[in-house]
Parts: sequence; C-alpha cells; structure tokens
Amino acid sequence: MKPKQPLVGITGNYGDKGCELAEGYYLSVLQAGGTPVAIPPYSNKEALLTLLDKLDAIIFSGGGDINPLLLGEEPLPQLRSVCPQRDEAELLLAREAYRRQIPMLGICRGIQIMAAALGGKNYQDIYTQGKGATIKHSQDMPRHSASHTVNITEGSLLQHIFGGKQTLAVNSFHHQNIKDLAPTLEIDGVSEDGYIEAVHMKNHPFFLAVQWHPEIFRQSSPAMQRVFCSFVDAGRGSHA
Repeated sequence: MKPKQPLVGITGNYGDKGCELAEGYYLSVLQAGGTPVAIPPYSNKEALLTLLDKLDAIIFSGGGDINPLLLGEEPLPQLRSVCPQRDEAELLLAREAYRRQIPMLGICRGIQIMAAALGGKNYQDIYTQGKGATIKHSQDMPRHSASHTVNITEGSLLQHIFGGKQTLAVNSFHHQNIKDLAPTLEIDGVSEDGYIEAVHMKNHPFFLAVQWHPEIFRQSSPAMQRVFCSFVDAGRGSHA
C-alpha cells in the first residue's frame, strides 16, 4: 500500500498582491512526501477551522512582526511592519492545532506565534529589550548561508532529528524572539548569546519550532531537510 501523503497547511505572508509564500516551504514539504496547501491570511474563523479539519499537519511560516496589542503590550518604536489580520488567524490556528494534537512546525516568526499562542512572551526587539545580543541575528549575507551557530539541548527532539549533533550552523533573520517560555514547552537550542532558537513539546504528536529558516537550506545544506521529513512523517499518523 502506498504511504499516505499528508495534507500540510502552510500559513502565507501578506504582500502587495495578497497572499505570498516562498517556494522553499512548499518544495520542502513536497520533497518530504507531503502535499502542501497555502493558508491565506484571512479573518473568517469558521473557514479557518473548517480548513484545519482537513489538515494532517500545519507550518507557521516566517514573516513580519507580531502585533503586540494582541498580546497585551504597547508597541515599541523598534516595531516593524505588522499584519493584525494574519496575527489573529495564526494565533487561532496555533491554539486550535495544539488542542487537536495536529503536528505543528514553526519557522522564524512561527516560533514566536506558537510560543505566544500557548501563553509565552516575546521580545518585540532583542536589541533594546533583551539581555544584550552579542551576535548578529538579522544577517546581510546571502540567505542560504549560515551566519551563526545554535547549541542543541542534550536529549532534545532537535538533537534526535539531527542524529545527536551538539551544534548547528543556521541562518538568521529576526529581531523578535521568545522571552518567556510557555510552561508546556522545552528549549531545544540556544544561540551563543543566550537567545532561544528552538523549542519542542513533549506528549504531542509533533511540536517543533525553530528561529531560523531550514527551508532555505534545501540545496546548500540538505541535512536541514530532516526537519521537514520528521514533521511530514508525523502528519501521516494524523487523523488516522
């Protein structure tokens, strides 16, 4: 019997022409054996939940800053572009996907959405609110090039995915970051200057979020595809 090809939703960014989705996300899902479907940033709750009924797994993709008003905070001057409509939709989807035990993967902004949805707190800007960033977290070098390393937590899901590795070289495009972890989450990796780079949740079919962009490494560092393979494999057991 042919293995199930999971239906994987990927949240889209909001651009000049509406929904935008970089090809690395859906190509990585296809390569891992999943069927990708884009989720536009719209506010129809009923439609979003109906879509979630059909999905075997969901990716929260990268993009702009999260509207702090939705998280009970006033905006700092360092806040950059936001899309409240997208934020509201993704917070809803993250909470409901968690409740339904649907496999979840967060990438860059996605780690912050998933953390906030479960009650965690984020830095609006690590350079003014944080504990002193000493490495560059928003690189200017080519996107497919690694710009800093992540120290992987011993025994974590991330270490399991990467075969026991203790460090990973990653790219980096953020100025927001997890500040306070939700009680259900555990740290899988930190940067050299102490910022959370990856989290997971135990007792969940698959819950992993990373601060970098593994989909950009599809060709330059094929080992990063392991993230998508593990995630899509978890989706095969969803809705069984």
